[in-house]
Amino acid sequence: MAYLFLVRCNVKVPFWSFILLSLCCAGTFAQDPWKQPKGLVPDKDAAIKIAEAVLFPIYGEREIKEERPYVVALKDGFWYVSGSMPTPPPGAAWFGGTFFIVISQWDARIIEIGHEE
Repeated sequence: MAYLFLVRCNVKVPFWSFILLSLCCAGTFAQDPWKQPKGLVPDKDAAIKIAEAVLFPIYGEREIKEERPYVVALKDGFWYVSGSMPTPPPGAAWFGGTFFIVISQWDARIIEIGHEE
C-alpha cells in the first residue's frame, strides 16, 4: 500500500486518504460562478466597482467621480449604471452628458458603454 509520510508530524497516512481529502476540499472552495444565485455581480456595490474600474481609464477618474451619485438599476439580468448631472447654480445651465455602462449580472461582461453628449 502506498503511504504519504508527513515528515514533521512523523505520521504515516495512506495516500488514498490524502487524495480523498484533497478532492473534498477542492469541491468546497472551487465554486462555479455561473451557479451562484445572484451571478458574479450580485449587488449594486459590485456593479459600481466594476463600472468605475472600466470607466476611470477611459474617461478619467475625476470626470467619472464628478457624476456621482450614480444611478444604478438591475433589469432583466443586467446592471445599468449611469452618472448624474450636478445641480447647476442659480441662473446657470450645464451642458454635456453623463456616462452609461451596462454590465451582465451573471458573468460581469460589459455589454455597452458610452458617454452621452
